[in-house]
Amino acid sequence: MFNIPYIANPGNGCALACYTMTAKYFFPETTFEQVAEISDWKPGYVIWPFKFWLWIMDRGIKITDYDLIDLQKWGDIGIEGLKQSVGEKEFNYYVESAENLETYSSDIQKVMNHPNFTYHKEKPAFSRLETAYGEGGVCEVVLNAALLDGKEGFAPHRVVVLDITENNITFHDPRKVNHQPARQETRALFEKAWLSMDEPELCVYKR
Repeated sequence: MFNIPYIANPGNGCALACYTMTAKYFFPETTFEQVAEISDWKPGYVIWPFKFWLWIMDRGIKITDYDLIDLQKWGDIGIEGLKQSVGEKEFNYYVESAENLETYSSDIQKVMNHPNFTYHKEKPAFSRLETAYGEGGVCEVVLNAALLDGKEGFAPHRVVVLDITENNITFHDPRKVNHQPARQETRALFEKAWLSMDEPELCVYKR
């Protein structure tokens, strides 16, 4: 099991909590406040990873990202590129939940051209997660938290994987309430909550 410190979500910042957990694994001195500043986070809004990715890649960490969102198109033609690569429900959620979504293009271009970044425009398979974990990669997954909790609806949520066994997955779940460090669920439920999304993501960090 990965020894990754747990950081709780202080508000609408589950992604920032995950970025901080990942950063602290490699660089223990990292703080949530530091990552929030790097990411230009505004409390109450969700944040995308591009500024954080640039920061951690500049410090020598390699990132491999599996995602159906067309980052190349988003970087090249702006928010219209995002709209063309996701469903209407997802696009509306992103627009309503993020601030200045249309300003990310330049950061995406820098990410795509960074020597430590590898991008696969594909739906990740569970075997990708198992392989990355087995090779020592720190894995962040974007899944549907509503489905994970047995509820209806669409709630994109980022978690950090700690352990994978034959039957279960253990992961840090930075909730707004009822914080859940080292949460354990069955592989079947985790896989369903993750890979039934229209745009599931797997992000792998390695030295």
